[in-house]
Amino acid sequence: MMLTYFAAESVRDFFRIKFPGQKTSERLTDDRHHLEAAVAFITRSIEQGKGSASSKGYKVGKGWLPPYRETTGYIIPTLLDLADHLKRPDLALTAERLGERLSELQEPSGGFVERDLWPDSKPVVFNTGQILHGFNALILRRERKDLIPYARRAGDFLVSSADETGSFVRNEHYDMVHSYNVRSAWALLTLGRLLGETKYENVALANADWTVSQQVDNGFFLNNVFQPGWNANTHGIAYVLQGLIEIHCISGRASYLSAVRRAAERIVSVYDTKHCMASEIGENWEFLARHLCLTGCAQLAIVFFRLYGLEGDKRFLNVGLNLLDDVAATQNVMSPAKPYYGGIKGSFPIYGRYAPLQYPNWATKFFIDALLAKQRALTGPTGRSTQLSAS
Repeated sequence: MMLTYFAAESVRDFFRIKFPGQKTSERLTDDRHHLEAAVAFITRSIEQGKGSASSKGYKVGKGWLPPYRETTGYIIPTLLDLADHLKRPDLALTAERLGERLSELQEPSGGFVERDLWPDSKPVVFNTGQILHGFNALILRRERKDLIPYARRAGDFLVSSADETGSFVRNEHYDMVHSYNVRSAWALLTLGRLLGETKYENVALANADWTVSQQVDNGFFLNNVFQPGWNANTHGIAYVLQGLIEIHCISGRASYLSAVRRAAERIVSVYDTKHCMASEIGENWEFLARHLCLTGCAQLAIVFFRLYGLEGDKRFLNVGLNLLDDVAATQNVMSPAKPYYGGIKGSFPIYGRYAPLQYPNWATKFFIDALLAKQRALTGPTGRSTQLSAS
């Protein structure tokens, strides 16, 4: 049976937002409006956490959700980027408060448990890795050396969770391996370079190697679903690609960039044909859902902007721009009095299977990251890799 999907153009036309054909200056002006609305949503989510945590998001009919430790962790680098970009030192101070609070919540093992949202009984690799991103950013960019012991304990927890192949086989969601944990390996490699600890670097690179081994010839990554029986999601696919491309940029290993390029080439082909990326994807890159995962679209845009910056291939830039436009077209920028003003929905339509009826804080975080990555990309490809990254 043929399924009907939302074409990218129909999303933009529905919301009557101009995208194609605009001059760069006009596009950046629009971006500033979207950015400021998104920042308003993120700061409002932090207000719900009394200034020291970010609410998981806003749910229609329920209101603001409890704080989410994992995403609070990786919102920290975004706040630091915004503090620089918008000349708002208050956002950097907020980032520091988030890091301080997370340090108080660390388990003796070094991991983190999501006690605010659900009664998890154990810390897990992915959540710990995302909080480590926050610690790394504060240590590197705010000289918060007092957070080094907490970062080190998180790093030790990640090392203890890996086997000899580099796969994180312990302390996993649903006791199953996940290729998307390479985003935690990125944090671990950053920590290793920061502290000069080869044990962190070795496990991180081994995990990146294991992740590449999960890629099949058509660019798809196996073992990359959130729960048993689920389909792969663009959110998880983008986690893999961003983790690998950033580990490449730190380590210089070409195999990681090649793996990202292989998947990106296939995504370009799919997007050029379908004019969108459905939320759920099969092993042959077929669409398995009728809705978009807006988080995944924003994340993929970040990856494509990064690829363009490294390689100068305008196909990557164009797909990145279109994916970001798809997300921007769904943002509420007209109703400042609404609690979800500036937020990004989990799914489009909002009742889709991914975070239904929600405006998750991480969707808006990645939208902000993508807007900033777009501006960097439009300055032109650099052809250079960064040696250390903490976002």
